[in-house]
Amino acid sequence: MGGRVVHSLTTGETTSRSGSFVVIVPGLGLPFYTLPTARAVRARGLDCAVLDLPGFGSSRPWPTSPNIHAVGMTAARWVESQAPDRPVVVLGHSTGAQAALTAGLALSAHRRDLAVVLAGPTFAPRQRRLLRLAVAAPFAYSHDSPYEINPAEILRGWTGIIAMLHSGLRDAAERRIAGLPVPLTLTAGADDSFAPLEWLDALAQSACSAPRLRTSLLSGSHNNLYTHPDEVADLVVLAAEDAAKAPPP
Repeated sequence: MGGRVVHSLTTGETTSRSGSFVVIVPGLGLPFYTLPTARAVRARGLDCAVLDLPGFGSSRPWPTSPNIHAVGMTAARWVESQAPDRPVVVLGHSTGAQAALTAGLALSAHRRDLAVVLAGPTFAPRQRRLLRLAVAAPFAYSHDSPYEINPAEILRGWTGIIAMLHSGLRDAAERRIAGLPVPLTLTAGADDSFAPLEWLDALAQSACSAPRLRTSLLSGSHNNLYTHPDEVADLVVLAAEDAAKAPPP
């Protein structure tokens, strides 16, 4: 992390040695819209942290480069430093889901008390061109409003957001997911055109190493971590139970 600090908003305790710990990786490095889900997770008795990665949530120096691999690996190192002895759920949304997959693959190399939740995962193969992505965008946000985004995060991270987008477009998550050996949940809003059901099904079919697999369509569209946090949090609780039941590596 180059000596720079990863900042997070934590609900509950990271220092506890009992109970599952939920780590949220936001899409495009924009943490604000994930906070309702973090609060809903905490209301269900789970400690939770939203990671400010790559770092657009504050004016401090970014702790990592704005690309999928760097964000995922930084998230994995943060988990190891903050929750080495606790079951962990890594929840990533949108491009954060792609980074969460990276984190899950890295962490699962030496631990099994882990579950991964990919919410609204991007990008389906037919959307890996900017024009096709632009066509899908209005439908992806059909139940969302501009008030779900903090303009300061966008202003601080504009160039990094573009870099994150291009990094996500180059990523073939359906190939990498085959190596994930921990419980996996795939979810999206029912009207999320960035994560249509056929894309979730394709990811599920590729996740041949996951010992437990759950696919769920919830209410809302792409940003349902903001609009329907209770439904997302209920899924996270199930993932936390999966992580807590994991056998020793």
